[in-house]
Amino acid sequence: MPRITRDPNLEEMPDFDSDDFRTAFEALVTEGNTLDAIIQRSKDAWTASHQKKLDAWQAQVAEDAAEEQQLEAERAREEQERAAAQEEQRRLERAEKDKKKPKVKAFVANKPVNNFAAIRASQYALNKVKNLEYVELWYWTPDGCADAAIQDRTASSTVLALTSDDGAGRALFTPAAAHKASTKVVADEKISWRDMSIAKTGLLQSMKAEENWPEEHVVALGSFFLELDCHDLRRRDYGEDALLQYQAEVRREWQEQLRSTDDMVEPFDIGIINETRLARIYDKLLTQKQASGLAR
Repeated sequence: MPRITRDPNLEEMPDFDSDDFRTAFEALVTEGNTLDAIIQRSKDAWTASHQKKLDAWQAQVAEDAAEEQQLEAERAREEQERAAAQEEQRRLERAEKDKKKPKVKAFVANKPVNNFAAIRASQYALNKVKNLEYVELWYWTPDGCADAAIQDRTASSTVLALTSDDGAGRALFTPAAAHKASTKVVADEKISWRDMSIAKTGLLQSMKAEENWPEEHVVALGSFFLELDCHDLRRRDYGEDALLQYQAEVRREWQEQLRSTDDMVEPFDIGIINETRLARIYDKLLTQKQASGLAR
């Protein structure tokens, strides 16, 4: 059926009673077909035809509304599918990003560090907190920061080094300066108490800024430094030296356990001070000091 382009509700019945229509209808008048009968049949015919147009118009309007509703539902479905596809893409991107993150174990709450330090060869950990690796506190001391400022001005950022991405198992090129230890670095047990107090804040802030470090790990390390600050041993001769030695051993051991791939290794809670181990370190230090005094 051809589409109706004009609303029949706007149409009005012609004035069949007008002189013009009466004049036109007079030619049709017969003895059995009066003028009034002709006019009435014309009105009835127009009304019947107009009603058909109204019915067809109403059906067309209803059909248009149904089609528009269907189109709207289709658009809504397409929008939902597009939004779902975008969310799935974001989920996949987050999952891919999570795969590349270095993995760190959860530590066992209230589990103290071992009484004895593990025997190990000396090693240098990469100066990248984001890789969850051990790094000397010296890098956050005033001397360390000053040295970093000099290196930033002199080191070339265009020289690249081949490194391994532990998260995805792929090789990456990164600035070589990021993997070069300072020749001026001082071991944790050799720095002063003042330098440790300054550096620990910088280290904790750097860890907190890295999304790879869980908040509970940063809080645990912060508690560790607070326990050292408040320890009674600081009031005794060489006590701070013993606490520095304890810090150097335990923090390295903690971070190595966090990164361990051995399922048997359960990282300890670094915030719990092992007084037995600390006492052994202090006694050994006193013995060394006494031996040094006798040697003079």
